[in-house]
Amino acid sequence: MRAHASGTRKGWAKMHVLSLFNRIGYWVGKKDEKGGSIRFCQIITCALILLQSGGAFCAAPAEQFLFSKFTLPAPDSAQVQEYFGLKAMKPFKVSDIKAKLVVIEFMSPLCPHCHVNAPIMNSIYKTIQADSGLTEVKVFAIATLGEKDQVEAYKKMFQPPFPVMLDEDAVISASMGGVPTPTTMIVSTGDGKVLFSHTGVIQDPDKFVKQIKTFFKKT
Repeated sequence: MRAHASGTRKGWAKMHVLSLFNRIGYWVGKKDEKGGSIRFCQIITCALILLQSGGAFCAAPAEQFLFSKFTLPAPDSAQVQEYFGLKAMKPFKVSDIKAKLVVIEFMSPLCPHCHVNAPIMNSIYKTIQADSGLTEVKVFAIATLGEKDQVEAYKKMFQPPFPVMLDEDAVISASMGGVPTPTTMIVSTGDGKVLFSHTGVIQDPDKFVKQIKTFFKKT
């Protein structure tokens, strides 16, 4: 049974609009002579539509998408490669990770809510690592809409103990209809299905870990 904890349509729309305005800040600051102005106008238009529609044009819930079709960037270190259990330092799919479940946080280094969620995600990771029954659960973040130096500054500030994959132009997020940040998902590596998603700051980390354990037992 799938669950969806992102709240009401209005809540999802609010987070989606906030995410869109994060994108505006990103593209305004990004030097892109060929496409920057076009992207800026597109994002402004989308944000206005969402604000006026009250969420009627909101992206579909994450559970409707499959991670099995997405290719993730190559690990940036041998340590990350070992953590995921990958055979080579090359782009990979979720199904290549040696685990039953993966916890994936979509975040942005420019997102204030992501800054609040950062220590919570660190705590969730440490709880998983300390639980001998969850050795086949891996955690990583997908940093969307942020340049490499911005992501590095975020990592220096919050010290995430798990891998942070760079999705600089939001290719993965866009393929899923535009994922608001932060959104944290529990994904099955076997079929790439999103079993559970939470949009916004995780208010109850213990409850979130219990969700992980519930799905782990069913997998």
